[in-house]
Amino acid sequence: MNAVELKKSLLSTPGDTIQEHIDFIGMSQAELAERLGRSIPKLNELIKGKAPITKETAAKLEYVLGIDASFWLNKEKYYQEELLAIEQLEFLETCKSWVKDFPVAVLKKMKLIPDTNVKSEIAEALLKFFRVASPTEWSRIYEGESLAFKIELQHTTDPKAISAWLRIGEIQAEKIKLAAFDKKELTNALPTIQFLAYSQPQDWLSQLQSICASFGVALVYSPCISKAPIHGAARWIRNKTVPIIQLTDRKKDYNAFWFSFYHELAHIRYHNKSDIFIDGIDNITPDLEKEKDADDFASRMLISDGIRNIMSNISSFNTKDVISFANRHQIHLSILISQLQRLEKIPYNDIVFNKLKSKIEFESIRFESKI
Repeated sequence: MNAVELKKSLLSTPGDTIQEHIDFIGMSQAELAERLGRSIPKLNELIKGKAPITKETAAKLEYVLGIDASFWLNKEKYYQEELLAIEQLEFLETCKSWVKDFPVAVLKKMKLIPDTNVKSEIAEALLKFFRVASPTEWSRIYEGESLAFKIELQHTTDPKAISAWLRIGEIQAEKIKLAAFDKKELTNALPTIQFLAYSQPQDWLSQLQSICASFGVALVYSPCISKAPIHGAARWIRNKTVPIIQLTDRKKDYNAFWFSFYHELAHIRYHNKSDIFIDGIDNITPDLEKEKDADDFASRMLISDGIRNIMSNISSFNTKDVISFANRHQIHLSILISQLQRLEKIPYNDIVFNKLKSKIEFESIRFESKI
């Protein structure tokens, strides 16, 4: 016997108690109906639980049977709660197949869903995690045409993994205290951000997050999820009032991180609030003009056009030259090496230079409260 069957077998209607009491005092249903001023068919519906005990009925039962109206109302309340629990269990049983392909293990590790292997319980946790009433609503929001979510994931390889990663970022953003978004403050903060990228203090990730919060952008770091090959994403949440930049540590590369950050920042700075940008997913056709805008902005933020021209005119670089150039122009060594490799001034497979690059990896995320 499963949980649903067990609950059904134990479910007792308030009418069962009414029947037990009139049997005890020797009163027929017909007599009770007459004393209550009800027809026999109407009373029978009450006895069988097909009609609820209203406040009026409870008061009449108190007069006729001598048992407080509150007793009957509590009986009805408990019955309706148990009936709802059964209906929910039955509904969740139909959702078990929907659980497949979500990154359940990752969400358990982050304590976003309970550590259970019962699929109906996982389905319930996922519905709460995504804040949807059913798998149908999840599909409409993330795979179909939705008012709340303007990008369709139905043509992607793993929409469930991608949607989970995006939702994780939204939950992370809820924990950040933000100023109101101010585009002017964003622009004013760019030199500070560039120096942070160059100097790379030990707490640079948290410093960058605080700087972004000061001009109203929620910057979150979400470790890469298997089957969600995303570099970064930019969008507006909370009814288009809060911009969020969500980054992964997919490539573990310092240059890649900063390029992605500036790329997503450009989308927030220059493009529409209704746009959603997810970088790294196949089968989603990007707006090529907006992507070029973001790429160009990121390139300029990493290294100015003037310095890039100087780099282009130097035929070759040795280790000493690169270190000196980086210090002179305040460019992080890892960024400079990666950009020189893109210009084919340094081979991609140069072991000596690659050892000078910085690697990044986000810490594991664990949320205190379960969804």
